[in-house]
Amino acid sequence: MAGDIRDAVIDYQVTLQRAVYDLNCRLIVSADLLVLNGCRRAHGAGHQHGDRKGCLRGTRETVLNEIEWWARDFEKSPVFWLNGLAGTGKSTIAQTVSERVFGDGLLGASFFCSRDFEDRSDLRLIFPTLAFQLAYKYPSFRSAFVPLLRSNPDIVDESLMNQMGKLIVDPLKSADIWTVVVIDALDECKDEESSSAILSVLGRSVERIPKVKFFITGRPEPRIKTGFRLPLLVDSTNVFVLHDIHPSLISSDIRLFLKHELSEVARRRRLEGWPSDDHIDILCDRAAGLFVYAVATVKFLGSTTRLPKQQLDKLLNFPEHTAHEGKTRFNSKTTLDSLYVSIFETAFSEGNSEVDSKVRSTIGTVVLLANPLPPSPIAELIGLDPDEVTQFLTLLQSLLAFDEDSSQPVKPFHKSFPDFITDPSCCTDTRFLVSPKILHLELAMNCLRLMNEGLKRNLLSLPDYALNSEVRDLEARINDHISDALWYACRSWHSHLTKTEGDIADVISHIHVFLEEKFLAWLEVVSVLGTVRGAIAALEQLTLWLREVSRDEELLDATRDYSHFVATFFEPISVSVTHIYHSALELSPLSSIVRRWYHRQRHSSLPRVVIGTEESWEEGIIVPSEDRYLSYTWSPCGQFIAARNPQIVEIRDSLSLELLSTLNFTTPTGHYGTNLLAYSPDGRSIASLTGTSLAIWDIQTGGVIKEIYHGWLDKCMSLLWSLDGSTIGITGIKDWQTDTYVVHTYDVASGTAHSPGTFESVGDPFIWAYGTSFRVMTTEWDGWAHTINIFEVGSILTKIEYIRIRGEYFAIRSFSQTTHCIFGSASSRLVILDVRDSHYLLGEDAFPVYSQCFSSDGSLFAASGKCSFCIWKYTSDRYVRWREFSILELTSTYEHDFLRFLPTSSLLLGCPNGILKLVRIVQFLGE
Repeated sequence: MAGDIRDAVIDYQVTLQRAVYDLNCRLIVSADLLVLNGCRRAHGAGHQHGDRKGCLRGTRETVLNEIEWWARDFEKSPVFWLNGLAGTGKSTIAQTVSERVFGDGLLGASFFCSRDFEDRSDLRLIFPTLAFQLAYKYPSFRSAFVPLLRSNPDIVDESLMNQMGKLIVDPLKSADIWTVVVIDALDECKDEESSSAILSVLGRSVERIPKVKFFITGRPEPRIKTGFRLPLLVDSTNVFVLHDIHPSLISSDIRLFLKHELSEVARRRRLEGWPSDDHIDILCDRAAGLFVYAVATVKFLGSTTRLPKQQLDKLLNFPEHTAHEGKTRFNSKTTLDSLYVSIFETAFSEGNSEVDSKVRSTIGTVVLLANPLPPSPIAELIGLDPDEVTQFLTLLQSLLAFDEDSSQPVKPFHKSFPDFITDPSCCTDTRFLVSPKILHLELAMNCLRLMNEGLKRNLLSLPDYALNSEVRDLEARINDHISDALWYACRSWHSHLTKTEGDIADVISHIHVFLEEKFLAWLEVVSVLGTVRGAIAALEQLTLWLREVSRDEELLDATRDYSHFVATFFEPISVSVTHIYHSALELSPLSSIVRRWYHRQRHSSLPRVVIGTEESWEEGIIVPSEDRYLSYTWSPCGQFIAARNPQIVEIRDSLSLELLSTLNFTTPTGHYGTNLLAYSPDGRSIASLTGTSLAIWDIQTGGVIKEIYHGWLDKCMSLLWSLDGSTIGITGIKDWQTDTYVVHTYDVASGTAHSPGTFESVGDPFIWAYGTSFRVMTTEWDGWAHTINIFEVGSILTKIEYIRIRGEYFAIRSFSQTTHCIFGSASSRLVILDVRDSHYLLGEDAFPVYSQCFSSDGSLFAASGKCSFCIWKYTSDRYVRWREFSILELTSTYEHDFLRFLPTSSLLLGCPNGILKLVRIVQFLGE
């Protein structure tokens, strides 16, 4: 009786709070509403969205009561971690907690992570989404948040630390409210950190907002456990381990759940005395503490297409399986794998190779899609009959989030199922085993087929010269003309392509058609969807993939040309579909492939450019910035550029050069000396050297990992990491007058600094990573010959070899550790030598060199002068001049600071005087 009264009170409180919430939403002024709705966030992440179900009333009371006591007592720890293995019911509990705390009026925001959705598995969208919900909930929060978002709409692109501080902490402190925030399934977010990036940020922030509590659920994966063990978080966290609850309590809850749910099945199917108490006991025993097993069992027995009694008999008679789901097993008698196998065997008992292939394709698509789709779009994408796909999904609906509403996306009901169906050690029946690489090939081919069949010129029938923003019914046109399947294909074809394995002949054929006939129509869709930046990334991925699997030169030339096209006309393509043809195509160079293949598609009645069209693409694309920058560095993968000014470091995309995020770095007041940056080998951290401070920053969170101060840092000239990321190497100037230099090392783990020694060099020394430490090259000149010394950096500097090179004097400017080649110059004389045998690989008169670099494999060398730069290619034991480019005007003096090959088929130049102007030479490598 007491329980019924409490449940009625909870229902009343929830209803009342929903009314209050709706009233608050209606009171938001239209100007604020416009700003809020423009905030980039994850849709459907809150607890009130979707069809999430809470705990059956009367179950999980022990854990729910403890969480409720914690949520209402703000004297208790600010963070609660519900720790549970797969299938123990964490998300169901999180939903119930959200509903109850919402009913109490304390829930400020919730984020239910899901790896099935791109936005709900994106760490960078968690804080913006929580802030968005808090702004709708609390007017006082909104009054602080909206002006911030209005003045800085790109704040969602900043580091996690900046997001937390500006979007959550500052508005909460200003609002002075007591609230609870729920984050469910944190382990389902994509996170490359060794310890959770969100938890790292949270640990640095909870003390600043003592009136806010965070309820977090997640598997005890290493990065989650490490995150909660961080010094700043460990003492602030209450941990509840679900799988440590006494088995009798869990078994009792599962029994109550099974009895209630199967009674409902019996009532609907008019079955008396079914199931028996003995049957319930057996099923409860087989669940062995896994709520997900019980839920799947109920879904299996409640199938509307099968008889419950027969389903139960099959389940009880099916042989017990001893393989275990991942690394989670509660006892040796039962596993989720055994249940999944029995469901497949029951649904498709008769072996039919054609049906089995269709089932694999259907279920594999559900599992591998980047974003879930409803049944009909799935059928359209993979080329099967919609009724047939629906039948397959219905037969397996106990394994899927799938109901009678055909407009809802289909996804695995639990993340253990994708693990099972793609793992041959778990899914031992090869009829249903999904090979991800093979199915990604099928999906890539299906995406290309669908685009080649469904795309056409002016698909949305937009008026000439109209901007996308001027088309009032644009959303309706998109819904009418771009199906869900076509929308998915246009966004995701390249992501499947890069994960393929198998015979690619058909895929290459589809790519030819796509590039020659449908490329501009695809850009139309990309334009209205607002994902033009993704088009550049897609073309880059396509180029890299083609180089690996095919030497189709025609396709490679086309992708290079199309990259030029999109990058050059990025703005008009982004704002107007029709200007793809009227502006971008019309102004494309006469010799460009895109013009040759598509110029026939322009309307003859429209104006044409008759004079002034370039013959070929400009060599580079200039992206200027008015900010002053002190240093630059590149990520190891070549995808990102970090550029530093005194206040921040900007992380830019090396394809589009678009600003992705910012890190708050500070330069000591009045200091204008050393300012160096270096990416760690894994690309997760940046080392910064400013004045007397060496700091290591977490790129994702924006927080400082470690920092040291030494006076000698003020005279340093180079900064780099060892190959394994364990050590940072620094060279500095000890005495200018005597050409004396010093090398320092810094152990990242222990934080200790060491100075192995000093050395002399008539030119700048070169330091490079070698194993777990470094090597240094110095030079001497006696008037007759160069002496090149190479030192091993250890506890002391140890000379390991030297090379004597007789002949002309030249200043050594660059070194390739891959090919052991050095580059030197004297006036306009350029020299490249192999230091192993003093063999000249290049010796020619060219121009005074401003900057130079070797490619990572040493096969290319580039050097730039005042008005041009050249690329030499290593051929037949020497470097041969290969390509020459004119340098677009970067500064009034044409000077520039750096020249760098990137893995993304590009060469980047930057200019001095603190003004950043990057020139991307699009897609010329590999020709």
